Amino acid sequence: MNEIDDLLERIETPPTDVSSDVARGERALRRRRRYQVSGAVASVVVAAATVAALQGAGGPGSADAGFAGQPGAASPTSSQAKLRLAKDQHARDKVTASKSPNAQSGRAHHRLVEVKQRMRRLRSQPASSTAQNTLQSYHDILAAHLDPTGDKLRLAQNEQSGTGHFGTKLDWDGGGMLQISVSTSWHTSDWDAYLPAPGQRITFRGHPARVLVDGTDVWVAVEHSDGQVVMLFATPAFGNNGTSIPATGLTSRQLLDAAADPKLQLPPNLR
Repeated sequence: MNEIDDLLERIETPPTDVSSDVARGERALRRRRRYQVSGAVASVVVAAATVAALQGAGGPGSADAGFAGQPGAASPTSSQAKLRLAKDQHARDKVTASKSPNAQSGRAHHRLVEVKQRMRRLRSQPASSTAQNTLQSYHDILAAHLDPTGDKLRLAQNEQSGTGHFGTKLDWDGGGMLQISVSTSWHTSDWDAYLPAPGQRITFRGHPARVLVDGTDVWVAVEHSDGQVVMLFATPAFGNNGTSIPATGLTSRQLLDAAADPKLQLPPNLR
């Protein structure tokens, strides 16, 4: 033991300063605390950035944003998402409804009604140029038989047409009326439908004909070789115009002669 003690005494050790050791320990402790605080702050910053990124991804341009009940979702973003969802659902409902059998049936029925209406208008209103040409021919033919001087029969511009017949009303002598109706047959003529009496059945120039005289009103009708029937009605009162004259001066013989003219024909589209 004495030898060991002698050796220890001979070794020169550096002087020891206790206060310096304490200072160094305190500095190391402060550095560790700063590192811990810095790490905590960095963690908070990263967490905040992550939340902001998630919220930004939930904005108007994101398909995953703003669902109802999502934690942290802002109210405006949630409202916009709900509105978009409602609009999308409405669009899908419209597409579904448009494909349903009831919707298709309704559209087909609507188109069918429109087609039928157009067909009725086309049937009841012949082409304008054809109708006007036919009316002009009626006036000229009747005037040649009944008004050779051209003083009494006024050209009409209105046609009266229906199923299987076509005609017009002309002014006669400044207040009376001369009506002509050309039909495909007796069945489609106005004789049995509107006359006050059946009239007299006769044969005129080898063709079936009828005559009815009722006071100052005179009706005649003649069947042509092709089966068409021409009916004329002369009356001193033109009801549509509210005018009248004492008498037309037209006889049943004159009217029969005019009605028998083979040039009185239906328009081509009604024959």
